[in-house]
Amino acid sequence: MNHPPQRQASILIVDDKPANLDVLSEMLRRCGHKVRPATSGKLALKTARKQPPDLILLDIRMPRMDGYEVCRVLKADPDLKNIPVIFISALSQPFDKVTAFACGGVDYISKPFQVGEVVARVETHLKVRRYQEELEEQNEQLQRTLADLKAAQARIVQSEKMASLGVLTAGIAHEINNPVNFITSGIAGLRGLLDDVMRVLDRYSKLDGANATAGLKEIERFKEEIRFDEVLNGLFELLDNINTGSQRTAEIVRGLRTFARLDEDEEKAADIHRNIDSTLIMLRNEYKDLISVKKDYGELPPIVCCPGKLDQVFMNIFANAIEAIKSKQKLEPTEEIMVKTAVIQRDGDPFVEIDIGDTGTGVPPEIQDRIFEPFFTSKDVGKGNGLGLSICLGIVKSHGGSIEVDRNHPSGSVFRIYLPLRVKRTGNESDPRG
Repeated sequence: MNHPPQRQASILIVDDKPANLDVLSEMLRRCGHKVRPATSGKLALKTARKQPPDLILLDIRMPRMDGYEVCRVLKADPDLKNIPVIFISALSQPFDKVTAFACGGVDYISKPFQVGEVVARVETHLKVRRYQEELEEQNEQLQRTLADLKAAQARIVQSEKMASLGVLTAGIAHEINNPVNFITSGIAGLRGLLDDVMRVLDRYSKLDGANATAGLKEIERFKEEIRFDEVLNGLFELLDNINTGSQRTAEIVRGLRTFARLDEDEEKAADIHRNIDSTLIMLRNEYKDLISVKKDYGELPPIVCCPGKLDQVFMNIFANAIEAIKSKQKLEPTEEIMVKTAVIQRDGDPFVEIDIGDTGTGVPPEIQDRIFEPFFTSKDVGKGNGLGLSICLGIVKSHGGSIEVDRNHPSGSVFRIYLPLRVKRTGNESDPRG
């Protein structure tokens, strides 16, 4: 460690004997230090508060306020507590020395003192103090760097999520277009059927009491002519279609809003199954008609997590599974993605286990140890940046969990996620074990 040139130290000497003050002051000035004398404890505290020194030489036996009390007051002051205090006293009993250290002193020099001893001890503690200041400064710098890294990581995670969302835009637009067409065509058909219904109602409204019987027969003939029963059935079918289309559109929009949310650092109680479902909705256009999704959901309580971050984990793993299946030379009619959730015990603690498997090409054994490394990718150039699984690992670890690939799976791949089961009860986070 390289240290900057030693600056002139400021030393406060406290002793009620002027002769002692003169000797110590002259001794330390010759060593290049700035010395400030004080003849009482009260004056010493006033001087230290006005301009904190780098070190204090403190006599124990002084009238009105002894050195022990002065030291205790110094250590109770947040602005002065880190200043090293060296006691100087003619008291030489073990009890005196123990008391000096107990109230916050860093060293003890017995009178009559030796010049070499005083200088050596002062220089030693000044160096220790400088090292402490440097470490504190470095620690502050490390904390700032760590905060910057966390912010950068959050930006990378969100950028990766938005990039994924950009790739999915065309598919999502197509997914929304289908139910919208349901609604649009349904409204057009509904208008035509309602015209027929209104024509029937118009005839009923014009019935003449004197010729009611004939009028009703005419209306019945008209209803048969326009196949009124089929009109009514078609009317309700179209309403069902419009309802289905609107629900489907709302489902896609909900999933899109859930996936795009910016709550990266906000912990809340979340339904993991809803996160999984919303991610699959975002990807549906990528796998429908090719891959079936098999869900085996266990009984899970809402767990405390960062839902937005977990969305990114599920998105990356599901997208990789879809790509692994599509990359097969021959697709089978039975291609599927399997999702299984359960509460398990690991080392006596409850965890949520989430298994995501596929019938794709699998993870070759020779790269299984590297797939979570940053920037490692087995994909062709331009098809991956190698950050997806690395981000997944970081997110899961930040939740206190782990993620691994099943090395013994006979075909395809299975990624296994473990998240600690933390739940919220009556507004407070708590361990489910109580």
